Amino acid sequence: MQLGNFPGIRTLQKGVGSRYALPVGRGTLRIAKEVLQQTSRGDAVLTDTQYVIAEQMRGADFFSFSGPTSLGKSFIIKDALYDIVRRDDLNDHCVVVLVPTKALIGQTATDLRELLEEVPEVNVATYPSLPRLLRRRYRRTIFVLTPERLLRYLANPVREIDYLVVDEAQKIIAKNDARSSLYYHAIVEATRRFATKLVFASPSIVNPELFLELFGKATNGALTVKERTVAQQRYFVDLVARKQYYFSGLDQEPVAIDAATETSDVVDLVLSRSGDRKGIIYVNGSEKSAAFALRLAAKLPAISDPKIDELIKHVQEYVHKDYFLAQTLKHGVAYHHGKMPQDVRERVERAFSDPNSPVRFVVCTSTLLEGVNLPAKNIFVLSDKHGNSSFTKIDFENLAGRAGRLTYDFSGNVICVREESKRWSAASQALIPRAEPARAESFLVKPANNRKKEYTDIARVLRGEALPGPVSTDHQRSVEQYASILTLHQIDDQQTPLRSHFLDKVKDGRDLLRKAATRVEVPADVLRRSPNILPEYQDNVWRQLSTGVDGALIADDADLEDVATFHGALRRLSALYSWRTTESSGRDPLLPKNTTAEGADRRLYYWALLMRGWVRGDPISRVISSAIAYYANRGSISYRDYSREESLVVEPFSSRSPKHVNLVIEWTLRDIEGGLRFLIIGYLQNFYDISVAAVGREKSGLNVATLVEYGTADPRAIQLQEVGFSRAIATELLAEHGSGLRFSTSGELEDIDEQAILASPKLSDEAREEVSSILQKVLPTNASPASR
Repeated sequence: MQLGNFPGIRTLQKGVGSRYALPVGRGTLRIAKEVLQQTSRGDAVLTDTQYVIAEQMRGADFFSFSGPTSLGKSFIIKDALYDIVRRDDLNDHCVVVLVPTKALIGQTATDLRELLEEVPEVNVATYPSLPRLLRRRYRRTIFVLTPERLLRYLANPVREIDYLVVDEAQKIIAKNDARSSLYYHAIVEATRRFATKLVFASPSIVNPELFLELFGKATNGALTVKERTVAQQRYFVDLVARKQYYFSGLDQEPVAIDAATETSDVVDLVLSRSGDRKGIIYVNGSEKSAAFALRLAAKLPAISDPKIDELIKHVQEYVHKDYFLAQTLKHGVAYHHGKMPQDVRERVERAFSDPNSPVRFVVCTSTLLEGVNLPAKNIFVLSDKHGNSSFTKIDFENLAGRAGRLTYDFSGNVICVREESKRWSAASQALIPRAEPARAESFLVKPANNRKKEYTDIARVLRGEALPGPVSTDHQRSVEQYASILTLHQIDDQQTPLRSHFLDKVKDGRDLLRKAATRVEVPADVLRRSPNILPEYQDNVWRQLSTGVDGALIADDADLEDVATFHGALRRLSALYSWRTTESSGRDPLLPKNTTAEGADRRLYYWALLMRGWVRGDPISRVISSAIAYYANRGSISYRDYSREESLVVEPFSSRSPKHVNLVIEWTLRDIEGGLRFLIIGYLQNFYDISVAAVGREKSGLNVATLVEYGTADPRAIQLQEVGFSRAIATELLAEHGSGLRFSTSGELEDIDEQAILASPKLSDEAREEVSSILQKVLPTNASPASR
């Protein structure tokens, strides 16, 4: 590449210094490229490949590119965004960066705020609302949103969306992932409402134009990149058969290594293969991540480091004094999963990413597949599963691509380990060797003539029939959501690929769609925001509310300290939306499967306790303590242990048992993020939307979904979070620094005196960091004070 890999050159210079000089011709070429290929910000130089992508993207309204994880896709996107948001034509408009999960919002927003600290006209927002204070201070906005939050924004957009950037675009077409349909729907809705330009970035696939075809866009703006900036060695270590193999280059056949594995213990293997370099260990499941981190920590000496001691103290105070993470950090081992509190997760990421930090290992779940930026020299892959599904080639390459850090290493190691006989089948092992980019597929784009299953399944849902054979919960949800989306396309008379292929593949499709659209009673705008809830349930709520049979879910003057307030609301939602049918299957259902009415009500009471604590603003540590008290009062705990003959274990609960306490901690964190703030909040918001449409806002009571989203009933704390502050820091600002906040008589946030707040000696380090990151702008070095 004629020395176009500038990060690689810097890495080489770190190692050998200036002992070797370039030939004059090459040196001149390098200087020319360093000028021509500077980033928009002027603080780095794009590699040749990155420069090609950036230049093609600059001139395209619709662009899709793919490449290896080590390519630096996020770096390229950030460079493009820096260029876009400095243009005056974005005034009073916005850009949306779409990310797969809430776990990615914080990292992405922090990176963008750092990037844009010298651009005074722009703010970065993470909620689907934009307070008047932000609209007044900043003419341009970048929203970092999940598909669900984008749909909420589209319900009441305050600024037109000029650009929609989709990182990890493979999520739109992921099989057996119910959220892929929400991705598709959110993007369709954005382009329906606005003349939105689209940018897609995905891991190595041969046909990135697929994402443009999905939304009916011209496919000339597509680019596939094969070059890797970091070389990789890949290994398969079979601890069951005591054999090991090496994969060379693009060879599909493994080369057997004559020497037997040096150990039969996976922890010893990780330690011996890592040496003194950092490593990521991939496992499938949050509880497994903690368990493996404990095994690893047990074989490492204790470390002494002031920053890690501070992190340990924070974890104990923020979560629980007995949280296993605090224990493993003492030995330089962390774990990381999507249900951990955002604050703790981000601190773990920073500690591991710091090359001077003694945190050598991080045990991760599939959050790593969703774009969390945690590269390392070595990646150990201990499972061939992603949730309940086996890896696809795209998933595996996305994970393996994080081995080797562009600015630190020339190569990385991917070590796949088979510790159990039921793992790493022949099909899974075939994923390990490097290969040409895979071909992405979607039933929404050019389905084969004989491929009808997805469309006939949608037709069955529209007819009210059950899907044939054993069906996964994710597949059931996905088909139901596509049926709702298709019904909307019929109502709106949208000519989408989904609708045209359905009519082509299903003989009576036109009549089916017409009947489905006619049956819908709830307003289309309400259905548009909640395609994940079947129209028949929404119609049921609509009829009850519009006929005056029932009133508000929770009245404006309800006692939010009383758990009965929330228990009654959840009982009502459960009945209206048939939770004992719709929410009793899958990995983490709201209600136990095949339970009695009494058993379901006990579980609803648990959710009510959790909801009350969260809504009244309890810190996470207190919510967890309440959950531990719940189990202590219940007297028993049950969990799965697949190492035992009888995998379901039922034991008397002991608050002195670290295992029992950590099980409850993990379950509570999972239930806050997955159950309360993902599943339940969707029903709360849908009920409120229907209520407002049926009887008006004045008679609809509290919007409980908002209270659950922000974890507080204080409207001032909600507004501070909408500005960008975390839940904990919003609480601190109100309690300790209220003089720096100005609210109107109606309670609207009018101004924040960040200088006065930053000058306070009582301000915590965490709050100081957030105030500086969110509100402070740095004057560019080449700008005059008048140009602020």
